[in-house]
Amino acid sequence: MKKTVITLLLFLATLTVAAQGRPRPHFDPAKFKADMEQFITVEACLTPSEAAALFPLYDEMKKEMRGLFDKERKLKQFKPCDEKGCKEVIAQMDQLEVEMKQVQMNYHTRFLTIISASKLFDVIAAEEKFHKNAVRRAAHNRR
Repeated sequence: MKKTVITLLLFLATLTVAAQGRPRPHFDPAKFKADMEQFITVEACLTPSEAAALFPLYDEMKKEMRGLFDKERKLKQFKPCDEKGCKEVIAQMDQLEVEMKQVQMNYHTRFLTIISASKLFDVIAAEEKFHKNAVRRAAHNRR
């Protein structure tokens, strides 16, 4: 019985050391952005001129959205102590979600001056697909 327990502990210790010794892949935001733009360009069949016109505006939208996401994240950090406070935070989060949707709608209208509606539909789907695949890759790399 003691041998089994000692063997099991040694095995677990070996696994722990092996897992710690594996370097985590470094996240490179510029590479992530370039990979995403390339993926969207291919998936949505964008021409080089469409991509060149679309992505600066797309980046502008993402920057604006990120600011709203940051505000929402700050609101979610601490739960208020009373019902009134909770109600106010919920109302603020709802308002931020409405603002995010308005930002998306405004930029989608601007995108439609650059690309067709069917290509915009494909861009939106490609972005979702890229992010889903990125999450899968990140989860796989953690194993």
